[in-house]
Amino acid sequence: MPTGWRMQRGGGARARRAGAAVPVVLVVLALMAAAAVGLTRRAERIDQPVAFNHLKHTKDLGLACEFCHPYVRSGAHAGLPGAETCGMCHQVRQGTSTEAARVTELLSGGDSLRFNKLFRLPGHVFYTHRRHAGIAGLECANCHGAIAETERPPFRPLVRITMDYCLDCHREQQQTLDCNACHR
Repeated sequence: MPTGWRMQRGGGARARRAGAAVPVVLVVLALMAAAAVGLTRRAERIDQPVAFNHLKHTKDLGLACEFCHPYVRSGAHAGLPGAETCGMCHQVRQGTSTEAARVTELLSGGDSLRFNKLFRLPGHVFYTHRRHAGIAGLECANCHGAIAETERPPFRPLVRITMDYCLDCHREQQQTLDCNACHR
């Protein structure tokens, strides 16, 4: 066989291998793009119906987290306050701020004052406030940071809850590291 023919044949095989790698690269890039979109979605800004002042309610008024989050020690989710909870005090204007006046105005107008959940975990993660806050007695700040000291609602969680974050806490508290304990 002529030498040139072998080179051409070998070059063709290399070209076929390189051509086969293109779909693999495209799949990897598509997966990376999908992951980036997922991260972006979790990082979206979360607005609340009113500029709730946690500091005023927790420190100044001395209200416990359970006052507004009734299931913080007994449920999977802590729960968010609704019109009936806020209405206990805000049927009449409290304080001098324009936001306090707005809360009273919204409630007297029949607004449900529905707050939006700030902290979200992936659907495959099994977490309960009952187990962590109720049974283990962990403080809210362990996972929620200094939320009780905020004067306006943050647009994003103050703490980025990741698997490493949870595992570090489990190691520190000498709790299970069994995957099935938290993943379904």
